[in-house]
Amino acid sequence: MTTITNDVIMEAVATVEHPEISMSLVDLGMVRDVDYDPKRNAARATLVIPFMGIPEVIRNILLQSLYDAMKSTGVDVVEFDIAEMSPEERQAFFVKEHSHWRG
Repeated sequence: MTTITNDVIMEAVATVEHPEISMSLVDLGMVRDVDYDPKRNAARATLVIPFMGIPEVIRNILLQSLYDAMKSTGVDVVEFDIAEMSPEERQAFFVKEHSHWRG
């Protein structure tokens, strides 16, 4: 059995691709602050979105995909914060989105 660490959780999270962009959420700059609390066997992460008005269905797909990846490591509790990208992060995201759009 693999010992749960921040690195193990990040490896799992790094496999999650955006549903409309052929890149991982990590590569798109959409995940930060992954933290594992061994006392609670809980993991917390921040989903960083381009703007707060993204469609709820997309936000929920992203959160569910991250949740599934984090739970696959064996953590019992998964918690999320949601933050908005800075203008610089948003610009970098849109450049990647444009060049890797699945549409």
